[in-house]
Amino acid sequence: MATAPTHFRRTLASRLGQGAFGGLALLAAGAVLRPVEAPAWRTVARAQPVFEQRSLEVAAGQGLLLGLLGGFRAVGADLLWLRANAQWEAADLAATHRTLRLVTAVDPRPLGFWVNGARMIGYDMPGWRIDAAGGCDAVPATVQRRIDEEQAALALAHLEQALVFHPGHPLIYVEMANLHLHRRNDLGAAAAFFKLAAQQPKAPRFAARIHAELLQRLGRDREAYAWLVALHPTLPVDEPAARAEVVLARIHVLEEKLAVPGAERYRPGRP
Repeated sequence: MATAPTHFRRTLASRLGQGAFGGLALLAAGAVLRPVEAPAWRTVARAQPVFEQRSLEVAAGQGLLLGLLGGFRAVGADLLWLRANAQWEAADLAATHRTLRLVTAVDPRPLGFWVNGARMIGYDMPGWRIDAAGGCDAVPATVQRRIDEEQAALALAHLEQALVFHPGHPLIYVEMANLHLHRRNDLGAAAAFFKLAAQQPKAPRFAARIHAELLQRLGRDREAYAWLVALHPTLPVDEPAARAEVVLARIHVLEEKLAVPGAERYRPGRP
């Protein structure tokens, strides 16, 4: 049984603080489902030859997938996702990338296919490429940086395609923001995408707070202050995830830093 390379395991561990729990779920699922995936695929493919991956790839290239699969789209995509999981665990870059594209071509509706696929491409595949080139000690830092940039660009393109099928979905913007922040070290782009996420209906509450934090890291304190002052009145005080008290505390810190006159300082409930 193939195991993930050392650099990949380090990469996965470093992602724990970045919300990449989809990868962990895949790792756990892979251990359970690996004995199931291959025979399940063979059984279905024998009964329904259109499920052969080569047949699906050809059909995708010719724009014939929907007609070929009919009502079997969800089944086909689930089986392909299991296959992508096995390829991911084996750190097979070309096969994983090919299957990820096919999964979303077969059924673009599940958001998880897009988001977890982007995480594989942007966070895990750079490690595979570096390991294949001799590991971190052998690959110059400039080359590692270029690999990170290339894979981040591919992951972002993958998420841009996701927006075609899930327009304005805040979690896609969050994922794009995290790629800019953690893989490209581009705070400005990350701040812009967290702002986009925060402006969508049903956005996760943390997106607005992170946007303000990044503005501060960029030295744009007045923008951060204006953003938080506009944000605070919209936060329900009885919703823990809203963290209204945290936002108010950050407003007060910025008022001190910016030397906002007392009469102009923000007071909750004041017009």
